[in-house]
Amino acid sequence: MRIQSFDLGGAKSFVMVITAVFIFLGSFASGMLSLWEPFLVLGMMLLLGLPHGATDHGLFLALQKGHSGSKKISFYVVYLAVIAAYGLIWWFLPVIAFAIFMFLSVYHFGQSNWVNTNHESPVFGRLHYLMWGTGILLTPILLHAGEAIAIVKTMTDIQFITAPERSAVLLFIGIMAFVNASIMFVLRWQQLITTRVLVVELVAYAILTTLFFTNSLLLGFSVYFVFWHSLDSAKDQLQFFKLRLSPALRRQLYGEISMTVLGALLFCLIVWFGPGPETALQPSVIGGVFIFISLLTLPHMLLVEQLYTRWSPVRGRSLDNTTTHQNKLKIITRAPDPAAEQLGRV
Repeated sequence: MRIQSFDLGGAKSFVMVITAVFIFLGSFASGMLSLWEPFLVLGMMLLLGLPHGATDHGLFLALQKGHSGSKKISFYVVYLAVIAAYGLIWWFLPVIAFAIFMFLSVYHFGQSNWVNTNHESPVFGRLHYLMWGTGILLTPILLHAGEAIAIVKTMTDIQFITAPERSAVLLFIGIMAFVNASIMFVLRWQQLITTRVLVVELVAYAILTTLFFTNSLLLGFSVYFVFWHSLDSAKDQLQFFKLRLSPALRRQLYGEISMTVLGALLFCLIVWFGPGPETALQPSVIGGVFIFISLLTLPHMLLVEQLYTRWSPVRGRSLDNTTTHQNKLKIITRAPDPAAEQLGRV
């Protein structure tokens, strides 16, 4: 059994402070915040959130230990084929495509937050990912059901969606908070996390819930996606790149990320001086953006799943087919997921 005590230093504190600022502004300066909301959402999502998913090519190279050539071509073929297949599902079966998108999102968000914890059972670990991601994603959606329904209607063409009762929403949020807190206490009882991690994660969940109560759907989700999800994911990937990519390949990859950021900045400027951010945040536009994001999420999640089944951000080394013993502490590794290795085998 291994007690996990991953880094909760300056980065985590910084993210909490940023979130607390948005909670304060949402509570006491909501008018000013709503005035700047289009600029904040557009800027955060494009300039900070987008680059973390722009490294899939580099992640593939890192998983292949830097080899390229024909495998690189095969990667793009499979990557685009997965996107095209999912696009067909959106075209013919948008409700099913939306359900897939929600499932992938809750799993991906939960995984990025708890991948540092060595769950004794892979099944329990994945259920934990789903529970945490469900609580974090559905809380803002249900709290701001009006905003969410307008967006979902444009994505699925379902017109009969109605907002749930406020009491039912609060009950659901309370149940998910209780379930996730209980799982954390179970992990502490099993000595899989430290008391410090337990306290920090409980506080983090409470802070995020408060954020969703005090901010709009898009702004609250943007703060979470950029500062809580994207930064953690990018940190893990950069750590992996340093281990598995040559300096030349890392420079090439960072150059591609820089170009992505510059392209996003150019797009922001075009929107700013063109139709304006308010137009860009219309439900129909946001729905289209989420569909586009979903097309990239599926292959991205397969790569990230393969990354975390083969490498630990905590120990910073390969976990392939090993069971090690250090200081009489049993380190339990997760078995590779065959579905997640589809992209790596090409």
